[in-house]
Amino acid sequence: MRVHRFMSDNKYQRLKAGKRLKNSTVHAANGNHSESVGFCFFTEEPEEAIHWLSGIVSVDWCVTLDIPDRLLTKSKALYRDPERDNWLCQEPVAIWRTEWCLQAYSTKTAKIIKATDDFATYGAGIGELLAMFFQSLV
Repeated sequence: MRVHRFMSDNKYQRLKAGKRLKNSTVHAANGNHSESVGFCFFTEEPEEAIHWLSGIVSVDWCVTLDIPDRLLTKSKALYRDPERDNWLCQEPVAIWRTEWCLQAYSTKTAKIIKATDDFATYGAGIGELLAMFFQSLV
C-alpha cells in the first residue's frame, strides 16, 4: 500500500540509514481520540493532509512509502476538520479519519518512493511548538 508520513529530520535520517524505527505508543492512553498504536500513516495527498496534521506532527520531511498491506493495521483517529472548522470559534470541528499503523519498520519492510522537505516551511511542527511552549515557562 502506498502511504505517506510526516516526520522529523532525525527519524528520516535514521530510516534512510536502514535503521529499524520502533513505536508502541497506544495513542488513546495519551488522551487522544484514536484507535491507533505506533506509527501512523495516511493515504490522502500530503498537500491535503498537512491542513489537519500541522501543529501536531513534525513536518521536516514528508515521506511516501510502499508498505505491504499485511504489515499495516487500519485505524481511525479524530482530527480537526479544516473544511468546516473556523479557528475563531470556541469549539473546533473534528472529523474521524482513517489511518494506517504499525509498530516497527525499516527500509527492509518499507520502500521509500519519495521524500520531500517542501512542507518544512508550512508552519511549526510539534517539536518547535513544544520548544516555544516550554521556553515561555522559563
